[in-house]
Amino acid sequence: MKTHYKYFIALTVLALCGCVNDDDYRTPTLDCDGTSLVKNMEPQAIPATSSVQLYVDNPTTMGDDVIEAYVTSSDKGGNFYKTISFQTLDASFGFSVDVDVTSTFVNFEPGRKVLIKLNGLYTQMYNSSLNLGGIYLINGYATIGRLPEADYLTYLNRSCTVIPEESLVQHVTLAQLKNDSYLNKLVEVDNVQFTDASVGHTYYESSNDIGGATNHLITDVVGDTLIFRTTVQADFSGNTVPNGNGKIRGILTKYGNDYQFIARTEDDIKLTNPRF
Repeated sequence: MKTHYKYFIALTVLALCGCVNDDDYRTPTLDCDGTSLVKNMEPQAIPATSSVQLYVDNPTTMGDDVIEAYVTSSDKGGNFYKTISFQTLDASFGFSVDVDVTSTFVNFEPGRKVLIKLNGLYTQMYNSSLNLGGIYLINGYATIGRLPEADYLTYLNRSCTVIPEESLVQHVTLAQLKNDSYLNKLVEVDNVQFTDASVGHTYYESSNDIGGATNHLITDVVGDTLIFRTTVQADFSGNTVPNGNGKIRGILTKYGNDYQFIARTEDDIKLTNPRF
């Protein structure tokens, strides 16, 4: 009887393995309630200027004006707050959308394709980058505001398509990053480290607060530097800046004339090699 029982178990295992090792190696697709919208224009075709403008659909176009882009940022680590960065699939253009929503990474994670309806959005070229959102008035001066939680999904339409980050990330040097063309895109710099002045400090320090964040400098072997910015809300803000060398992935932003590199989570910072 024991022999027959062992034989039965062996046949069962073989049968199960045969079911797994068929010709279809794809991961099972879960149900997804994604949008059926299709893009009919590119984001770089949006006629934005330094002044806030209301976008109105082109009357000669049938239906809504819709652009397509992929999420690059994430607020999972707290370093991004109520803003989402996007880039086109071919990495030719990046922009951002302001939303009055937190934990957007749950539905708009990096690599997620999003179709964006433009009609009713406000546009502005702000700090050299296209910014979309609502409108906010400060002493009669109009600037881009956050889309209310109640209706932001009217504009941001989540698709079922998610591509790997490696399909979006661009590998660049610090010198190359000092260029408006990389704003809001997912980028990675290799063979970099924090400057000596930053080593031993924490990512955020109240004694070095600039607008709710701390600016450190990262540098490479030829001496180029770039601001590395960490907000007080980041869940790694109290951790110590590493003293190693390696690579950092994140989003390029800009304030005034200063380019600023922002990591999404501490996992973006991989400085495990000896310093140069």
